[in-house]
Amino acid sequence: MKKISLYFALVVAVSALTACEGREWDTDDELERLSNNWSYYYVSDVLDYIFETVDSTKNIDGRIITHTASVNDTLNLEFHWKTNSVGGDSVNVGSTLIQIGDSSIVKVDGFRYSGDLWAHLFTVDPGIINCEGKFHIDFYETGKTTPWGWSEIKYHKDDDDEYRYKPYSTETPTIGRY
Repeated sequence: MKKISLYFALVVAVSALTACEGREWDTDDELERLSNNWSYYYVSDVLDYIFETVDSTKNIDGRIITHTASVNDTLNLEFHWKTNSVGGDSVNVGSTLIQIGDSSIVKVDGFRYSGDLWAHLFTVDPGIINCEGKFHIDFYETGKTTPWGWSEIKYHKDDDDEYRYKPYSTETPTIGRY
């Protein structure tokens, strides 16, 4: 009976140590770095098109982008990032910018997949309106459908900023676990 109890205790101890091992990318610093990078790429860079527009049309990586110089013009831009890479991330993310007069909205929705993790990236409804809103990321283990962690970055209108091409600011990402 003592041998069975000893084996049972050993199995429980080994299971506890294995469960606490964690993932090499499961740190707040790493999730904060990913969140900052993705929020810049999918939200901030899109917001910048409102303030740094010129009259032109460009074909960038198969995307037709039209720029208008007047803030009074209606602007509707759609950005799609789609890649399927064996050695890196597979990406399917879309950002939409709609501007009518001096009102604007940015919406983001999509996924990133890699060997380390999956992520669902989206703006919290109704989106980033006039530089105010939240960008949210749910983190999943690769191959699983239940998120284990999340990140959220708040965008604020920043009228005090002297640099007129960036009248918004962001907070440090809030990181949490489900």
